[in-house]
Amino acid sequence: MDFDKILATIGEFGKQQRIQFILVSTICSAWTAVHILCLAMTGVTPGFFCGDRGRTHERDLEHVCGKPCDKYVFDPEVTSIVTEWTLVCGNSYKVGIAQSVYMVGVLIGSYIFSSMSDNYGRRKSFYLGTLLITVFSLASAFSTSFIMFLILRCLTGMCNGGVGLVGFILATETIGPTWRALAGTVVQAQFALGILVFGAVSYLIRDWRLLIGLTSAPGIVFSLGYWMTPESPRWLLTQGRVQEAEDILHYIANKNGVRITRGMLQLDTMETTAKPSGTGKKYGFLDLFRNRELRKRMFILIYTWFTCSMVYYGLTMNSSSLGGNRYVNFMLSGVVELPAYFVCIMCLDRAGRKQTTFWSMMVGGIACLAMLMVPKEIAHVESIKTSMALLGKMGIAAAFNVMYIYSAELLPTVIRNTGMGVCAMAARVGGIVAPAVIPMGEMLAFFIFGGTGFTAGVCDYLLPESLGKPLPETIDDLAASPIDDKDKNFTTTVDEERVHKIERDIDMLSNHNNEEFAEDDEKTRML
Repeated sequence: MDFDKILATIGEFGKQQRIQFILVSTICSAWTAVHILCLAMTGVTPGFFCGDRGRTHERDLEHVCGKPCDKYVFDPEVTSIVTEWTLVCGNSYKVGIAQSVYMVGVLIGSYIFSSMSDNYGRRKSFYLGTLLITVFSLASAFSTSFIMFLILRCLTGMCNGGVGLVGFILATETIGPTWRALAGTVVQAQFALGILVFGAVSYLIRDWRLLIGLTSAPGIVFSLGYWMTPESPRWLLTQGRVQEAEDILHYIANKNGVRITRGMLQLDTMETTAKPSGTGKKYGFLDLFRNRELRKRMFILIYTWFTCSMVYYGLTMNSSSLGGNRYVNFMLSGVVELPAYFVCIMCLDRAGRKQTTFWSMMVGGIACLAMLMVPKEIAHVESIKTSMALLGKMGIAAAFNVMYIYSAELLPTVIRNTGMGVCAMAARVGGIVAPAVIPMGEMLAFFIFGGTGFTAGVCDYLLPESLGKPLPETIDDLAASPIDDKDKNFTTTVDEERVHKIERDIDMLSNHNNEEFAEDDEKTRML
């Protein structure tokens, strides 16, 4: 019995999977969103004037920064790293450096933790990163210098990048294909909810040290989830640790209320021998590009992830031109993502991953290009441009959401986390590039955003559909997997085979006596 068939037997999204999913996804999405966007609130610049010249002087930047000043006085409405280390006028660029340093840390951590999780396990890597985020972030709230703050932010970013990536894999690998798309979308929606919650908390807490401390403290409780979360049985299987994988699957079945014996959880010989027990091959970066089919997938995925991140962060940073209350605008930037995720939920299991990705990228790219064609002379031109920008962000947010699910389903289990790490690194590079695109001017910036979004969508159409297909376990599985949708009988054949197999398993279950169940239950309690 292959892995997806076992999940159908023990429950594709039972009680145990739901508990694990809620815990892990809250950490890797909602909580990490707070750290990624921390500087949006802790790096704000309140009103200020030069104390040497007094409050009576004009306070716009041109006049305040046009003359030397020994002491700047800030409005008391909020404190931030700007007010702490006087990062205004000639030092204002340092706020941007702090965010860039953080994103560099995320880029490095994405690869380190993804490779670590492929070699040493999803659970250990995930909760180690969670604990380190808590330590480094809390320490940054007590920073005594800007340099110390930069170093701690970089370390926080390294762990945050790893937790976000590994957590998504850990949260979804034990979920059956029927629920996998919905679960993946919910993970991304939690990021938007994290934006909303952080905006509300920031409105109530205006002290930057206290804000960082309170939003980091939940990590102490989250780290205790290590003892509530079993290791990914898919990963154990690729390491040749078949007995441990079967034990965890039996544990999940027991928690889901499914009466089943270990004899019914025997994995197919081809899967269990993919790696000899204790001597499993370790896969690295170069293995992503040795196989022709895998190489094609990786190049397209890398470009798409880079584009999604660059356009997403570019449009988000440009949204500050809307004006108004900074806290309301911040929360609205999360609200506009929710309709995109709803569309994903409706389309992923109907239109498929490929079509949903393609059309999302098309909407995002065309909306950005359409902004270039809006005449400046027409009425409400700014409102029209704002609407097009929000539509573009919705399209890109939807594509970004699908890419997490789509990429994980296209990459083999033995190297999935390493491949996802490389994709995440491409996304981080896109996030670093985005701030450099905005100063190029509206016309060129939106031409780049729209052009890359459109071409990425065209490239995505060359990828195979993964809806309803079993996840590839090894690189060799890619050669045997169907690469198009021409075989209309594929799903029907698999479904009939599954039905017959389940019927045989039910017959086996009825023939086992109560002593065998008691023995298995005792082993489960010991586990």
